[in-house]
Amino acid sequence: MTHSSSSSSSGNAAPEFPPGIPPELGPVRRILEGYSGVPPNEVDSLLYDIRQKSHAVFPYGSIRTFAFLDLGATLSDARFQAAARRLAAPESRETFLDVGCGVGHVVRQLAFTHPELSSSGRLFGTDLHAGFLEIGYELFGDRERMTGGDGAAAFVAGDMLADGSSPLDSRFRGQIDIVYASFFFHLFERAGQVRAAKRMVGFLRRDNARAVIFGQNGGPKVDGWEKYVLDSASWRDMWGEVGEATGTRWRTEMDVEDGDDWIKVRFGVYRAV
Repeated sequence: MTHSSSSSSSGNAAPEFPPGIPPELGPVRRILEGYSGVPPNEVDSLLYDIRQKSHAVFPYGSIRTFAFLDLGATLSDARFQAAARRLAAPESRETFLDVGCGVGHVVRQLAFTHPELSSSGRLFGTDLHAGFLEIGYELFGDRERMTGGDGAAAFVAGDMLADGSSPLDSRFRGQIDIVYASFFFHLFERAGQVRAAKRMVGFLRRDNARAVIFGQNGGPKVDGWEKYVLDSASWRDMWGEVGEATGTRWRTEMDVEDGDDWIKVRFGVYRAV
């Protein structure tokens, strides 16, 4: 699941949520109507129900405000747009993995805008919480469509920071061309980011010079935020460490929006040739 802020309810009291559904959920609303076939007059009640169930899995702060379903940062990302074009190109067999996918709305966005990808066995997602993946199937009603030709599920639960082998390694090692990690790295300090990055490198096809890892980090500038949202130099240095540990070399890009109280970065990590 993405986003770093969290909240919790006391005792067994039902959580209190802000009223209304924000207009930023327009893209998800279109997916539900056009891809999942949900009648327009039933979308709101479905979204409220999914928020309640998602909050019960883990009470991330972004769930309370529906930010966990906001596709704005994704759709405005030039690297995501480029990735979508690569995936949809004629004869493309490239694969896409969303790390920290939550309920999998980014994967469904690709499946909605490029229907040929929906059952191609080339779109994948993973999250620490299996409950979010199940909620995604319920929300989008596509469990059968999101099963590849080999019968394997598109979504796999697992811990990106696990010591030793992981179900994620056996499913994705050497199988992925494009890794998307939106609001994921900033969940961890540098040591955790290095560990997750090394696992991502293991997922990538070694024979694809165009393999890429990209996404966003960011959050409010609370005490210690610099340990979680690395600057350009620290990010480049971290990937140097990852490269040394994995026998690979990487080139990094970073775009920064730096405000007084908030910082957001977009990044791309590419094979160095």
